Amino acid sequence: MSEAGTSSDPRPDAQQAIEAARLFERDRYLSALLAPSDARDDLITIAAFAGELRRIPLMTREAAIGEIRLQWWRDALGAAGGGSSGHPVADAVNDVARRRSLQSDLLVALVEGFSRELYEDGIRDHHEMLHYANETDGAAIRLALGVLGGTAVTDDDIDRAGRALALSRLALALPQHLAHGRLPVPVEFVKDAGDPRGLGAPEASAAARRLIGLLADEASRGLREFRASQNRLPTRFDAAFLPLALVEPYLKSVLRPERDVLLHVADISPLSRVTRLWLAHWRQRV
Repeated sequence: MSEAGTSSDPRPDAQQAIEAARLFERDRYLSALLAPSDARDDLITIAAFAGELRRIPLMTREAAIGEIRLQWWRDALGAAGGGSSGHPVADAVNDVARRRSLQSDLLVALVEGFSRELYEDGIRDHHEMLHYANETDGAAIRLALGVLGGTAVTDDDIDRAGRALALSRLALALPQHLAHGRLPVPVEFVKDAGDPRGLGAPEASAAARRLIGLLADEASRGLREFRASQNRLPTRFDAAFLPLALVEPYLKSVLRPERDVLLHVADISPLSRVTRLWLAHWRQRV
């Protein structure tokens, strides 16, 4: 599957969206390439939008700076009356939202969800963790389904899928959050696993690994529940859910015993990523 020449849209903002999706939201970008041709470009734009927001909490230690950047997106989305924001991805996603009649609150939900990662108390308990998952990956799935016409998919299935994706991604990003001095996880997780900050290297690594394990357990549970209810994905809608095929390999990577959880970012190989997504698409199962 080639990544070259994926869009027939010559607009500069469309090309910028492709680049942003490739860089910051690879899994959704690759999934979009397997979507029906009439939805592909718009799904890539949604991937780019999610990727632009996802990287903001990981770029800065200061919550105020992150909030300034997120506020810009709130304003850009709120001013979607047809004018240009000056940002190619913002303009592209506003265009998709208008043409596809996407719910504006889903766009804003992504902004609010990622703002939680900026704060120590952004995800205070298990309930807020589920809300965070619905605001981030849950909202991204709903936006993708809005493009694909997936009105038959139940809210429960979307919630399970969003939980599996959001919490596996949070497990992957936890070392970066710790490097910024924050710990956006439920208080009960910290009570069970310990707080890595301020500890010596061995103790900090052990506590971080326990926290990642708790997030991985929740992500795995969401994936199992989704699989139990969705034996086969409707072909038309599967691009919205294909990233779920990567949850297990990501969790295996993040929990690898020899990995230094405080220093090394977990990932999977590009070949494995593409192969798993293609097989899930072919089998109609994640």
